[in-house]
Amino acid sequence: MRMLLHNDPLTVDVDGKHVPVSLRRNARAKKMILRVDALTGDIKLTAPRHVSERDLSRFLDESKDWIAAERLKVQANPVLGHGDLLRFAGDALEVVYTGVAPRRVTVGHDQLMVGGPVDQAPARLERWLKAQAKLELSADADEFASRLSADIGRISIGDMKTRWGSCTSTGTLRFNWRLILAPEEVRRYVAAHEVAHLLEMNHSPQFWAHVERVVPDYRILRKWLREQGSELMRIRFRTPQTAD
Repeated sequence: MRMLLHNDPLTVDVDGKHVPVSLRRNARAKKMILRVDALTGDIKLTAPRHVSERDLSRFLDESKDWIAAERLKVQANPVLGHGDLLRFAGDALEVVYTGVAPRRVTVGHDQLMVGGPVDQAPARLERWLKAQAKLELSADADEFASRLSADIGRISIGDMKTRWGSCTSTGTLRFNWRLILAPEEVRRYVAAHEVAHLLEMNHSPQFWAHVERVVPDYRILRKWLREQGSELMRIRFRTPQTAD
């Protein structure tokens, strides 16, 4: 076990490499909590203020097999680029980085074509997907709000790591852009779910009754998200040097 000297950066030995650990001290924490970011593989440790550097190092050393296993999962995350298949509204489309103008994204012939410089294509594709998510989810939410007689404050799109949507007490609905990758009926279920929270800020029987009024088969769609949604959450886009 490598011991820390005062002010040394915190690291853990993973497969023979000293990997940095982001440490957060929390006065309210009662124990050490270790996390590995599901997208980046970054290691984050939360610890009570009184825990010594020696104990931090020992805890990390005892956890290194678990850390290595979690980081292997990150390496297995789908990293998509030119020629790969990406689901859009539930349909599998081939991603094509054209490398030529115009600089826009178009759908056709089972392809998702991204124009413009190839090195900018992944960012352009992600921006386009977020814009499509905002367009479709806004329409979904407005429809369900009308049917349930609910008032929406505003709608925003984010990239939450574990949640598909949220609703605040002020009526703001926030949706995960990756819903645009899911089948349309799944996306619409999440929209209905969050709109129903405008009426019930809980998961009471009354809440689920509101959801069922507008999405009668919500249980099937909820099950789809639980079983297959994690794959969408892990998707990233690869930045290529060329479109080969």
